[in-house]
Amino acid sequence: MKLKLLLSIAFLFAGTANAALITPDIIFGSGNTNRGFTVNTFGDLELGLRAKRRYAPNDEIGVGIVQDGAGNYLFDSTGASIPVNRSFWNFDWSINSDTADGTTALSAYNFLLLVDYDPSSAQTLQQYDPLSPLSTGYYLGNNGTGNGAALFTPASSHVEAELSNFNVAQNSVNMGFLTGAPIGAGQFYVELQAFDANNDFVGSTAINVFVDTTPVPAPSAFVLSLAAFGGLLLMRVRRRKL
Repeated sequence: MKLKLLLSIAFLFAGTANAALITPDIIFGSGNTNRGFTVNTFGDLELGLRAKRRYAPNDEIGVGIVQDGAGNYLFDSTGASIPVNRSFWNFDWSINSDTADGTTALSAYNFLLLVDYDPSSAQTLQQYDPLSPLSTGYYLGNNGTGNGAALFTPASSHVEAELSNFNVAQNSVNMGFLTGAPIGAGQFYVELQAFDANNDFVGSTAINVFVDTTPVPAPSAFVLSLAAFGGLLLMRVRRRKL
């Protein structure tokens, strides 16, 4: 799948739900509870994002999720034991290209993840295709795949044709996995976008994450430049945070 250097300045949302579940379940890893996602649906296409505490204090991976009334994800890392070069939190992304019967495969769409690299109240967004050799890898499944039952596909093992056999893709990403990303305190924005086979924007879901800080509202965006970092082809966008 080719990386699409596209950015939606005005986001199109439909069927938004905070603190929601994804379909069919969390298929990556083990011990992850299906809860606390921000989910948007576009027909039978479902896009989900959440942020979670990754390291102690945490009673269970995937349960350490705190959202305020606006759906922001709030984290306090006081007392946490965090490994070197890792952030206290992960973002989990989920794509289901056909929640109805699984007949529309992932290959029917193109996807982008936009990740904020600026811990301040401004945004610097870097983007990459989560289902590509330039990603952090992914888990593939279908509507019958159970909790933690999918096998991990490293980015180096990406086979484009394989996406035609599955309708569910997911992964959990630590900021420390992304070259140059900040791993400490700050406020961050993550967005998952979908495009059709003609590269027309279909829709997206997005989250705001606050680590050892409180939400600060601010207005809109403008594009700066393109950049390549550590094997990931990325677009840099700078804007005021919402």
